[in-house]
Amino acid sequence: MNITRKLKNKVKRTFGRTPEKVLYDNYYNKYQEFSFQDGACTNEKQFEACITRLYHTIEKGLAYLNYRPGFGKDNIETLILSLEQYSKRYDVSKFFYQTALSVLNEYIRKNAEYGVEDKELNKRVSALPGKANEAGGALKFVPLSEAELENASYKKLVETRHSIRHFSDQPVAMEKVEAAIKLAQYTPSACNRQGWKTYIIQDKNVLEKVLKNQNGNRGFGQEFDKLLLVVGDLRCFNRDREVFQVYIDGGMYAMRVLDSLYYEKIASVPLSASLTKEQEENVRKFLRIDPAEVLIMFIGIGNYPDECQTTKSERKQADYTII
Repeated sequence: MNITRKLKNKVKRTFGRTPEKVLYDNYYNKYQEFSFQDGACTNEKQFEACITRLYHTIEKGLAYLNYRPGFGKDNIETLILSLEQYSKRYDVSKFFYQTALSVLNEYIRKNAEYGVEDKELNKRVSALPGKANEAGGALKFVPLSEAELENASYKKLVETRHSIRHFSDQPVAMEKVEAAIKLAQYTPSACNRQGWKTYIIQDKNVLEKVLKNQNGNRGFGQEFDKLLLVVGDLRCFNRDREVFQVYIDGGMYAMRVLDSLYYEKIASVPLSASLTKEQEENVRKFLRIDPAEVLIMFIGIGNYPDECQTTKSERKQADYTII
């Protein structure tokens, strides 16, 4: 038995926890300390994330072609409460705050188009301090043509890719999906281990069952032609310090899949794979996922519809530190 293993066993016997468990516990404790709950933020950074998350849920509804007037009342209420709390303590000229006001104004305007008016909502939004920008809401989207994609720079690809939540009824050719996945294989990874895999779900019965266990596809998931699931394989990583590497490499790969789908002129939308225990157990059963594989991201795909509309999803200024 080598010295490292002896030391691990001694730690385990002494404290009843493996080094991996200690690392996880330390991370989880830190997560609990610094993460936020909607409507219960304690610092400016939490407010920024909370408000951005909430206004984007409203943006998504504004981008639906089958618009539902008056949707999202719970999120609207929580967003306004968060803005009211934030404005009493922090700078209301910040980009995310102004964008949230812009989204609320667009929500009121669009509801009025459908003959829906909420005077109390109008009053509360008008009472919020600060000035709205033009960054919130939905936009018409025209994807690059195949010829444009073939000759596009990386900068052009990155700047013009958008998540799409409406699709045509024409099926996506499997060879195009496979071509995108093969292109994404060029993603860098820790020591080139490429510890990822993509499940392609085309069976509509299975697809429907999986989507019922995913928390963010309401109102558009029924339009997916296929559903992808990116997973990471724990068998590709060392113990101890690489506990979270599977999610880093898997996330990088998932982003490259999204870009590659766009290059192949396939419309796509990333969907969270942060599921409840029961939801994950169901998905694993439906797809027969290996126990060593962890869920990274779902991606809904289809062909572009004749008319595309999506969220503006404007980006804030890049945040970096030069040392």
